[in-house]
Amino acid sequence: MSRCSKGFTLIELLIAVAIVATLAGVAYPGYTNHMKRVYRTEIASLLTEQAQYLERYYARNGTFIDAGGVSAGNDHYRIAVVLNPQDFNLVATPIIGSVMMGDLCGDFRLTSSGVGSNPTAAPEMSRKACWGR
Repeated sequence: MSRCSKGFTLIELLIAVAIVATLAGVAYPGYTNHMKRVYRTEIASLLTEQAQYLERYYARNGTFIDAGGVSAGNDHYRIAVVLNPQDFNLVATPIIGSVMMGDLCGDFRLTSSGVGSNPTAAPEMSRKACWGR
């Protein structure tokens, strides 16, 4: 009597699940770290764009006061703007509940003099690691 098997045994199924779980356990942290780098680059670019907008406004009006149209941020960061007659500060803060909350770079700050910093960054994070340049 010949017995023909047309399915998977429980052991074969458990081995396949274990392999998939191991691969996911290795790949997922790498994926999330990559996405965090992408989101950091995105907010650094947005801050730079907003600084350029404010500089154009200053060139036309001689002051930063009443400069409207500054972006409120994106899906991961909110931008706060402090406008003075001769200078400005842009601060991007991670949104609570977003993937960037608790990121090692923390807040992003860009001043009218072009200085970008991360005042709440972890000590091991360099400016280049956070700003990508």
